[in-house]
Amino acid sequence: MISKEKKRQISERCEILERRIEEKYERIPDIHGQKCFRANDHKFFMITGLSWADALVIEYAFSEDEAKKNMFEDGDLFYMDEMNEGQMFNAMIQEIES
Repeated sequence: MISKEKKRQISERCEILERRIEEKYERIPDIHGQKCFRANDHKFFMITGLSWADALVIEYAFSEDEAKKNMFEDGDLFYMDEMNEGQMFNAMIQEIES
């Protein structure tokens, strides 16, 4: 069973990273209750916490229509126990821009 503390840590990391990403990428209106962003190449993405994996993932849609239809594809997993906040942010930016 996943502890409440672990869920809280993942949620907090997700919120911190979303705030940092919002400084770099355009925030678009929430889609399906999630903060969503548009990258420079016009793909859409959002950060999702996966408590079962103790990780975060960036989910991508390649058009606004796909995003609205919840047709997101998962990127790489970013594990909480392998990266601190700064390392995770840098790795996410690298993935988004690749």
